[in-house]
Amino acid sequence: MGSEQQIEVDYETLAGLDGFAWEWGKAHDGELAATHRLIGFCLLIRRAVADLIGMLDERFGIGCFEDDDYCVRAIRAGYRAAIARDAFVHHYGGRTFVGSGADFAAIMRENERRFRDKWGLDRQAESPAVPGPQAPPRLPGRLVAEPVVAGGLWLRRESIRVSLCMIVRDSARTLRPCLESIRPWVDEMVIVDTGSMDETPRIVEEFGGRLFHFPWCDDFSAARNESLRHARGEWLFWLDSDDTIPAHCGRQLRALMANEAGPNVLAYVMQVHCPGEGRDGDPALDVTVVDHVKLFRNRPDLRFDGRIHEQILPAIRRAGGEVAWTDIYVVHSGSDPGAAARERKRIRDLGLLRLELAERPEHPFTLFNLGMTYTDGGQFEEAAGFLQRSIRRSSPDESHLRKAYALLVYAEMRLGHAEEALATCGQGRTLFPRDAEWRFREGVLLHELGRLDEARQAYIDVLERRDDRHFSSVDQGLDGFKARQNLAVVAADMGDFAEAERQWRRVVEEVPGYRAGWRGLGEALIRGGRSAEAAALAERMLDNVAIRVEGHLLRSRLTSLSGRMDEARADLDRAEAEYPEDVEVARSRCPFFFEHGTPDDAERALTRLLELDG
Repeated sequence: MGSEQQIEVDYETLAGLDGFAWEWGKAHDGELAATHRLIGFCLLIRRAVADLIGMLDERFGIGCFEDDDYCVRAIRAGYRAAIARDAFVHHYGGRTFVGSGADFAAIMRENERRFRDKWGLDRQAESPAVPGPQAPPRLPGRLVAEPVVAGGLWLRRESIRVSLCMIVRDSARTLRPCLESIRPWVDEMVIVDTGSMDETPRIVEEFGGRLFHFPWCDDFSAARNESLRHARGEWLFWLDSDDTIPAHCGRQLRALMANEAGPNVLAYVMQVHCPGEGRDGDPALDVTVVDHVKLFRNRPDLRFDGRIHEQILPAIRRAGGEVAWTDIYVVHSGSDPGAAARERKRIRDLGLLRLELAERPEHPFTLFNLGMTYTDGGQFEEAAGFLQRSIRRSSPDESHLRKAYALLVYAEMRLGHAEEALATCGQGRTLFPRDAEWRFREGVLLHELGRLDEARQAYIDVLERRDDRHFSSVDQGLDGFKARQNLAVVAADMGDFAEAERQWRRVVEEVPGYRAGWRGLGEALIRGGRSAEAAALAERMLDNVAIRVEGHLLRSRLTSLSGRMDEARADLDRAEAEYPEDVEVARSRCPFFFEHGTPDDAERALTRLLELDG
């Protein structure tokens, strides 16, 4: 045979075959050897491969080089060839040729010529070079019968450009909005259910999705990869069941499909917007933006990895491919925000991460995810330990490393380890001198330590420096209004009320509905000795429905400072009457009645605050 598949045997008669095969299988159990060439005496071929690239090329007739040709075609389509070392076959070579009386040498020479001509090889080339990533052949769509004007039907092959791939389980609460948002922008929806007990499967069918069932095995990657296996599109787009895509982003997604990417582009990066509980009741003011590879080519070597927080990027890098950045985003807004739901999710995540840790104890991404999960749960000692281990084992190009430094600074700050946190900031500065998140956290730390000049410079750096685009998971306002707010507070602590006012004005320009910004501006004017301007600001705020409540509170503060307590109380009463459920109103009433009211007034104010914010 003359290939890597051929091995030496020690038996001389067939009586020794079974024993040799048994011992060989045990010694090489589970071994696979990658290769670029398989001899066709015994091949196991996935049905998906044949569906994609077709069958053996019949130009090679009775045989010779049809197996070499098939391997080249499969590898160029993105598959891999491998030898199963634990399988042994006793093969009598060339029996078909001998039995047919064919001239084996002549067939071999002729088919070698055909093979070389087909692949453009010269006589010295051993085999066609296996290229790097390239655009794979289009996957065959299903045949659709369409009526024609003259009568009758004609068959047209349906084009499937992009497939939605999802995994679901008991997702009835969020699934309809999700599918409704994405259905216009994809050619098929492949949805794998891992054990729903609610109406989820019926909703999938209602929206025309292709539903498959897969038993949950504590592995998100396994479930996601099952959805990829059924997809027929040239590109695969994945969502969670509590995601939605805005219409303008759906149009951008479709536009990507109209423009062929370069052959080395295997995937596109998009953003996931994760609204928090919101500042001033506005979720838009509290959004974390996470970069994800959301769209990638349908290739068998591009598969998710990891039991949880599964990634496709390592597979893309192993394939030598590139990712392109987009401004497309999806909104992850359907998850249950309640404390009990968050705690259940955290416990589940920790369970899966511990399983993963047992399987790959020092994997930097597993360690990072454990650190992040413990940080979310307020277990900062455990978090710091895992984050430190992750940082030690991560290379500088790891997508999670920046975030690991930022989280470690936060954990060390919460533990009261100020010097360690400053040292971590120094390490982050060495690797990522323009990164906004760790510099923002350094500003917070320096402010807490009373190092006001340094804290001020940290926030200025956050506002002025712009880093190259990179994978991140960061608060959307961190390098904008939130850095300006902190800079304003530092300026006020330094006695620079003019700078504080300037920054607060920039804050409310950036986010006009941000009540804390207007509150801070009013306070800066008062502390800067400009009460008349503060009073004018209060009147302006009273005329704006979105911030009217802050107008009442600022006017109450001004009249209180001028000694007009009855007027101050009247403003607080009007604020409570108009906004009875507002926590800031209740919070402002407590100190006023402690200082200027009766004990009963103070008790009622404190009781109401506890009811609203307890």
